[in-house]
Amino acid sequence: MFKTFRFRLFLSYLALSAAVLGAAFFLVYQCIERAELSTLKSKLLDEAALVSAQLRSSDLASPGLHALAHSLGLKVRSRLTIIGADGRVLADSELDVAGVRAMENHSSRPEVAGAMKGGPSYDLRRSATLGKAMLYAAYPVSSGARVVAVARLTIPAAQLEAAMTMLKKALSAALALAFLLSFLLGLAVSGGFSRSFNKIVYGSKKFAAGNFSYRIQKDFHGEMGKLAETLNSMSAAIEENLRRVEFQSQQLAAAFANMAEGVLITGPDARVTALNPAIERMFGVKAETSVSKPLLEVILNARLSGICGRAVSGGKPVWEETELFAPVRGVFSVNASPLFEGGAVSGCLMVVHDVTEVRRLEAGRRDFVANVSHELKTPLTAIRGCAETLLEGAIDDREHAMKFLGVICEHSKRLDNIVGDLLKLSALESYAAEVKKEAVGLKDLADSLVTSLASVFRSKKAVVSNIIPADLRVNADPEKLGQVFINLLDNAVKFSPESPKVEISAQELPGSVKVLVRDNGTGIPQSRLARVFERFYRVDQARSRETGGTGLGLSIVKHVVELHGGSVGVESAEGRGSTFWFTIPK
Repeated sequence: MFKTFRFRLFLSYLALSAAVLGAAFFLVYQCIERAELSTLKSKLLDEAALVSAQLRSSDLASPGLHALAHSLGLKVRSRLTIIGADGRVLADSELDVAGVRAMENHSSRPEVAGAMKGGPSYDLRRSATLGKAMLYAAYPVSSGARVVAVARLTIPAAQLEAAMTMLKKALSAALALAFLLSFLLGLAVSGGFSRSFNKIVYGSKKFAAGNFSYRIQKDFHGEMGKLAETLNSMSAAIEENLRRVEFQSQQLAAAFANMAEGVLITGPDARVTALNPAIERMFGVKAETSVSKPLLEVILNARLSGICGRAVSGGKPVWEETELFAPVRGVFSVNASPLFEGGAVSGCLMVVHDVTEVRRLEAGRRDFVANVSHELKTPLTAIRGCAETLLEGAIDDREHAMKFLGVICEHSKRLDNIVGDLLKLSALESYAAEVKKEAVGLKDLADSLVTSLASVFRSKKAVVSNIIPADLRVNADPEKLGQVFINLLDNAVKFSPESPKVEISAQELPGSVKVLVRDNGTGIPQSRLARVFERFYRVDQARSRETGGTGLGLSIVKHVVELHGGSVGVESAEGRGSTFWFTIPK
């Protein structure tokens, strides 16, 4: 009996009821006791304040103070004790002069000590003299800002104790009655709940044994009735779902086996039955809004739908790499495989791999090889032509020989610059690229680089001003950051008319510093701004080669800044100059 569910439920209910009722009894008792105590405290303090106010106008050294204390004590119906600033008792409403003189110093009493500090004070304690609990309320008697005495009222705590004893008896009777009602109610509730619970347990055992045709008798209501109804519905649904488990497990196994790429599964009617997060990212669709919809409606592209259709109709896998322009643009490798159930095609498993970036890199590699070949061919052709001319006899003509040798030297330098920039770019793009960061003063670094490029500036009569704040510092690699300044300053002067003006400035942003190099050159057309940081891209092909540019400087700038975790950009308009900027984290 003691181990049955009903008994444990009843015992738990009884224990909870006892705990709640006990806590309620304790809280109510405590609250009322505090309220009673607070009322007495407020009353005593108010009366002490009135006595204090009357004592302010009295002579505390007068022999009539004892009579005044007796009179005031009768009015407030409490014992009044007047205590001097030194703690000595000056008068007491219940003692004569001799008795007052015999009283000990009261400065150590808590309520007196509190009042001596300038405010009302209160204490409840057992009096050693009277041998019973007393309530004390003390109020300062002030003269100006100085406390000259303390008026203390005292009453026995017996009246509070009597009231609380009566309250305790009343609450105890109420508690006993409530507990009895709780006991009877617990018996009734636990009995009804136990009967309902036993029926549900019996039905659950039937379901666990595989008997899904059994139905729990619903002869009870409430939550237990809903639970029985739910279990009956569940048993009916399980019978139906068991027939689908085999096919769904095949779908799930295929989908999870190909989770590295985008996976999409359709049924025999070309409606989507499942898709993975990779498909959601590739085509911007959501699984919850795509399931049960036709594939062509989910991914608005006839090519993908056609690949899936060919796999289903042909009964064999179809692989195709295709470039899509809608709903998203990119190159995708698609592998569609038919799914079979009972020997018949029941759907399609489509695995999609986004190869856009791979093809872009391949195209970039081809463009890079073509650009490098073109850039190297021009100076090599010039060098070869001059060398052949010299070999054919021009070497004997000193004037022409010097001219051809100058051309060879000039193009050799250009070749050296191209190779050097290519090596720099290769080092920056490699995984081993190292950034040795340290605190760098931007103004000092820019000043030193302006000095190193002084000959270039003088040749163009350029005026370069550095207005970067002297205290602006960043955490960066000074050598690599120097490459950024050199490339930007060199470009600003080379691609500007005679006597250009170049300004270097910087501004502090949250978490980073933005550096700007502004010139008053010819500017860059808006249509070409997006490509200026590409390798070998030149806004003005002929002029760039005339100035000896390699077409790699701004690409180096971009890679260095990105290695530091920053970004680059340009603002320009034709005929209004250009402003190249970059940010470096602090």
